[in-house]
Amino acid sequence: MGNELWIAGAGSGKTHKIIQDAIEVIEAGGRALVVTYTMSNQAELRSRFVEVYGRNSDNFVVKGLFSFYLEDLVRPYQNVVFPERIITTAFTEQNPHLRPGTTNWLPNRGEKIGDTLNPLHFLTPCKTKAYTGLLAKLAVRVATKSKNAAAKRLKDIYQRVFFDEVQDLVGWDYDVIKALNKVMPDSLCCVGDFRQTIYTTTFGHKAPQTPSGKIKYFQNLNFELLSLPMNRRCVQEICELSDTIHPGLYEKTRSAVEVLPAEVAHHYGAFVIRPSQVSSYLAIFNPQVLRWSSLMSRDYLPATLSCHTFGSSKGLGFDRVLIISPEKHLKYLSGDYKVFDKDKTEESRNKLYVAITRARYSLAFVVEDALIGKMQLPLWDEAAPAALGR
Repeated sequence: MGNELWIAGAGSGKTHKIIQDAIEVIEAGGRALVVTYTMSNQAELRSRFVEVYGRNSDNFVVKGLFSFYLEDLVRPYQNVVFPERIITTAFTEQNPHLRPGTTNWLPNRGEKIGDTLNPLHFLTPCKTKAYTGLLAKLAVRVATKSKNAAAKRLKDIYQRVFFDEVQDLVGWDYDVIKALNKVMPDSLCCVGDFRQTIYTTTFGHKAPQTPSGKIKYFQNLNFELLSLPMNRRCVQEICELSDTIHPGLYEKTRSAVEVLPAEVAHHYGAFVIRPSQVSSYLAIFNPQVLRWSSLMSRDYLPATLSCHTFGSSKGLGFDRVLIISPEKHLKYLSGDYKVFDKDKTEESRNKLYVAITRARYSLAFVVEDALIGKMQLPLWDEAAPAALGR
């Protein structure tokens, strides 16, 4: 079995797949490593493993991406580049070498001094902390200098290495996978959904950056492309709406929800509602409110209401969802399917996909009265008897 890329749609059970595959490795006498970006996902993987396997196991290891880079790819062979032990990481959202508020580099921060790697490019001035945004690049440089020794060591320790949420990887992260792929041609399983790219692991503009570029990169490494198109969370109406966000790029989503619970069967699918209906909708259905930013719609939402932003809702699921979207999303829902075409990034499109796919049974978008008539979704009829309409 060669290396694999699984494109796992929202609600497709990718965590369950990783856990089941890891258990197979363990029961065959091997060890499995799962590398993922967010702390919440690390906690979920550990919890779900115990839930399925029945107990903890030293043969199931979960690490954060930056911990993996430092502990497994850099530090064991760092002497080929830097003699002083790198103790920990320094988190960097922006390029640490730029003067604040400018695009001008600080002096002596280039990657090399002559033919030698410059520690001030990769490390803080104390030379014991590695910048997270440059860790993947450092791991690649160590791999080159050590003849890929870290990958060979990793292959001896783990029979299977899973990379979760690979949609959030960019640039040098893919060079790391390329280096591992050379030594581990049948040990890697990458899982993610490029429709849900709303984080990135680092700054910079090194390719691949786009979903199509990332998938092409895996193809060029001879990864087998597979998919998990079954959605175990959302009803079919919501699946079909979510499929319109990235038309033609992915396999169509099929809902695994065949029978609706009796308590939700009177109202399911996707709707729009007026701002004047929000109070009634909240009272009747108690949906989880998702909004683009925490500053939106304070005028008609209760001050004590618990809300998520689109970004913070990623990975979560709710029976019913009420969505407060920016104007661009409402234009899309009114039939302007080119509204995202000139965006520099996929963030707005992907966040709409994430918000829609949080809902199991029903979702409703709040739309101002002037735009209601343009919407492609039905208006919720507050007066209709609950037992009769959706």
